[in-house]
Amino acid sequence: MIRINLVRGKRKKRRELNVGSAWIALPLVVLAGTIYFHTTVSGRISRLDADIVKANADIERLKKEIGEVEKFKARKAELQKKVDIISNLQKGRTGPVRHFEALSAAIPEKCWIDTLSVKDEKVSLSGVALNNYTIANFMTALGQTGRFRDVVLGAAEQATVAGVKLVKFNLTFQAVN
Repeated sequence: MIRINLVRGKRKKRRELNVGSAWIALPLVVLAGTIYFHTTVSGRISRLDADIVKANADIERLKKEIGEVEKFKARKAELQKKVDIISNLQKGRTGPVRHFEALSAAIPEKCWIDTLSVKDEKVSLSGVALNNYTIANFMTALGQTGRFRDVVLGAAEQATVAGVKLVKFNLTFQAVN
């Protein structure tokens, strides 16, 4: 025959939930979390404030450097203006001398200049020559100096001066710097 034991074994006691200790632990956990969050955020705020102070100090330092750079730029521009003025004065001082030197070197024999006028870079002159061939040589020599370009004969007419037949002429050309 088979025996069946219908009696249950020992029952385990159910533990009762201790609500009192949970009510004590829960506020402690919340308080600890709040303190941790507060210290973390406070530390971050302190670091950011320190970064802001450092950035503001850098800005002030850089503003001073920018001011110095601006002073140097203004000084450089002022000095450059002075250098430009000096170079223009130097050109103005030596430029006409070089042009007159080239002009006097280009004048052939038996050719004389009566008037010479210079306005900006345009030169006009009038004079007399022995013949047309001398005027042509003069125009060619002016063009070959490298100091003058666009040499144009304005007029050439025969005239008698002190019983000698001469040719009066007018020339215009551009002076090259």
